[in-house]
Amino acid sequence: MRRRLLIIVIGLITGLMIAFGLPLALISAEEESQELFISRANDTARFADKAESTLSTGRTQRLTADMARYDELYATPILILNTDGLVISSSREGLTAVIPGVETPLLRALAGQPARRPHVLWPWDDRPYVIAEPIVRDSRVLGAAVTISPTTKSRSRVADRLIVLGLGVAALLVIALVAAVLVVRWVLSPVHNLNRAAHAVGCGRTAVRVADRTGPPELRQLAASFNAMANNVTAAARNQRAFVAQATHQLRTPLTALRIRLENADSYLSDGDPDGRTELQSALEEVDRLNEVIESLLQLARAEAIQTMPLPVDVSAVIRSRVQAWQAAYARSGTGLSIDVPDELTAIYLPGLLGHALDGPLDNALKFARGCSVAISAQRCEDFVEIRVCDSGPGLTADELARAGERFWRSPRHQNVPGTGLGLAITRTLVEECGGSMELSAREPRGFEVLIRLSVSGAPSGTNGLRPHAVPADRF
Repeated sequence: MRRRLLIIVIGLITGLMIAFGLPLALISAEEESQELFISRANDTARFADKAESTLSTGRTQRLTADMARYDELYATPILILNTDGLVISSSREGLTAVIPGVETPLLRALAGQPARRPHVLWPWDDRPYVIAEPIVRDSRVLGAAVTISPTTKSRSRVADRLIVLGLGVAALLVIALVAAVLVVRWVLSPVHNLNRAAHAVGCGRTAVRVADRTGPPELRQLAASFNAMANNVTAAARNQRAFVAQATHQLRTPLTALRIRLENADSYLSDGDPDGRTELQSALEEVDRLNEVIESLLQLARAEAIQTMPLPVDVSAVIRSRVQAWQAAYARSGTGLSIDVPDELTAIYLPGLLGHALDGPLDNALKFARGCSVAISAQRCEDFVEIRVCDSGPGLTADELARAGERFWRSPRHQNVPGTGLGLAITRTLVEECGGSMELSAREPRGFEVLIRLSVSGAPSGTNGLRPHAVPADRF
């Protein structure tokens, strides 16, 4: 928006400067042209008056001498011609009327018309000024006096005027452009800040606020309204997280008590009541599932409330540590787990939480690719570290992939597999909190892949450890 507005403002200012400068340039050229014309027209008329008696008497010596002195002084040839166009006298020997630009003024003078200004002087137009005045006696035209004036000096003065004018217009244009840039920046800076803040709040950075003391009054009011809205959003999100945390904490105690009572109830069942023991075991499993859901909700609430600054993390060491922790569980289930990670692979992440982010994909692969093979790898790719957790299990369909990673969503084919549907959601939240990303995809011919990208160059400017926001390029 800033670029577009500047283009419009600069275009208008440039147009105004051109509209202002062109008339001034024309006026300057007109003034110099008129000054030269008046000077040469007066001199030509004076020689026409002198030539009137010369044409009557035929004595041209004195007139020729005057014209020669004038030509020597002003470098302006002079011709005296009769009505037939024949040269009677001239300031230079061999001078004739066969000169470009002489014919039209000469014919006008022989017709008894006064001299007219030939053309406007411009630095690039080197045509001489040809001025012809009629020689008249008793209202009868006897001939014409013609002066052929070079325009070099006059054109040089016009060029000097145009240069000064151009420099003045350029200076005004620069001043106007600087003022326009400052004004546009003053007007759009609050809009730009508001745009960034809106994207930040939309991405979960609810602590971001906008300065409401700069810019036009209308934008200051808009910034204040945005801050009030952000405060309400922050309060609502905080209350929601607090409710989830408090509710889960409140549920843990009665669930623990319920499990203890169910375990104690086992002693009251007789050995001859297998159905009762089966129901009791189902109840215990349901309590365990509820405890797992509560624990996942607590982890998700903690992930959303993270306010720490991302720091460099040894990705290689964390991956090896988590693979070692999961190795026994994979071995018991008959699922292969391989690792391909180079040494000293570092990325920016929230301290102590990368392992939790990796647990989600590893747990997911163990549940849904049981008996198959799982591979975890990592590599540096430009400004990111890419971590891939791939399995050769049944995978997901295209429709299921579109919903995978949503909170509490599970494939209809996996409803009987233990789980809460929050594992990948927690991983995505933890990854995005520090400027990373997570992508889910199907493998060919079968399988499932989780791709985690972590930045290696630090948290995006201004994130303060929170998930980044993407502002459209060059919008403001």
